[in-house]
Amino acid sequence: MPTIATAIAQLRRALALIALLALPMAPVDTAAAHDTAYWRALRADHFRLSPDEAVAPLALEAAALLGSTDPELRDRIAYEATVAWVYQESRLNAAELEQLRTTLVGNARRGLGEPESDGLFLRSFSTLALSVLAATDLKRPFLNQPQFDELLDVAIAELAGERDLRGYIPGKGWGHATAHTADLLKFLARSHWLRAEQQTRIVEAVAARLRTAGIVFVWGEDARLAAALASLARRVDADPGPFNAWFKRLSEEQKTAWAEPFDPSRYVAVRAQLNALSALGADLTTDSGAEAAVLTGLRTLRESAQ
Repeated sequence: MPTIATAIAQLRRALALIALLALPMAPVDTAAAHDTAYWRALRADHFRLSPDEAVAPLALEAAALLGSTDPELRDRIAYEATVAWVYQESRLNAAELEQLRTTLVGNARRGLGEPESDGLFLRSFSTLALSVLAATDLKRPFLNQPQFDELLDVAIAELAGERDLRGYIPGKGWGHATAHTADLLKFLARSHWLRAEQQTRIVEAVAARLRTAGIVFVWGEDARLAAALASLARRVDADPGPFNAWFKRLSEEQKTAWAEPFDPSRYVAVRAQLNALSALGADLTTDSGAEAAVLTGLRTLRESAQ
């Protein structure tokens, strides 16, 4: 017999469902246990589930919806449900979080390196969902060192290997793989699991993504990458060495950006890096520790360009 709380939750969703039935239906994965109307009703009820309702199966079902080309299902339902159940309400235990993490890691790696396609959405939004898990670990630890290391490997591989760099895609919404990877790195950079050599890996991966993207990011990706770097620079054990090595290389690259014969790709590579570092400079404000050292390096780089 269902409890009173479960019955009330089911009644709430039924009423929400009646109100939503008139809305146009979007396609949903036929392997999913619930249809679009169910998820719409659940969102209308703010993803509230009674204490005795099993959340983990729904969270895994939402993980599959992260690959949808329908932005309502993907962004406003699957992702928001993950935030609600994992981060805000802490409805998954450590074992369930690990099952979800493993699923998302596999999906974040699926098709990496392929040309532009709809496979982007599953990779990108699975990576974004992993950032929710990384943020959760900061307030309610559940990761161990190998699990953390795997998340960092996923993020760095995404920066290096993603070829589909589309930001906003008309009709399908946000692709935003670089921005979502930056969000994952932002939380990983704050973790006590992060080792010294991994700080270097993050800085080098961000620099390489900006240098090799072949575009100047226009959908806020550079600011999101800067936020990840700022998290790194604010650590009490932050090492300014990797930043200074990057600044030194970029200073040399600036000298050839305008060389004749002019090569637009050289300029784009430099401009993409400078845009992100400009955002980083705006994020950093402290006059002590590694953060101050990074700011000093940024000022020196700026002066060399004048």
